[in-house]
Amino acid sequence: MNEINFKLLEGLISPSYVKQAIDSRRMRESLVKVLLSQRRMPVSGWDRLSIELFLRELSSMDSNNFISSAGVGEREARVFSALVYERNFGLGHGVGRSGDIAAEQPKAAGSSVLQKLANYLMLDAM
Repeated sequence: MNEINFKLLEGLISPSYVKQAIDSRRMRESLVKVLLSQRRMPVSGWDRLSIELFLRELSSMDSNNFISSAGVGEREARVFSALVYERNFGLGHGVGRSGDIAAEQPKAAGSSVLQKLANYLMLDAM
């Protein structure tokens, strides 16, 4: 949801409930902002919904999850099983390319971000 969509919600529900929704969204966005800017393990663990929303948002950056995309190439991420797709949050591309595990995937920006963050978090944990 963005500011325009939240404003449109006021025609459906009470403005006070919209404000609560905005506050909730901003708290989760703040978690992501801290993670991306500090690139360190969070001081406090995230709740399940925050983790799932973040992974879904990253997944939406991969070309196999674009709304208007129907990939047919040999390197397209395709997952036959809906169960596997859900378990992996739609992240089907993998990481790295041409023998370099740290290289960005051209069709998988979200997967590439996740791989880079995982490296930072692991180094921080060590």
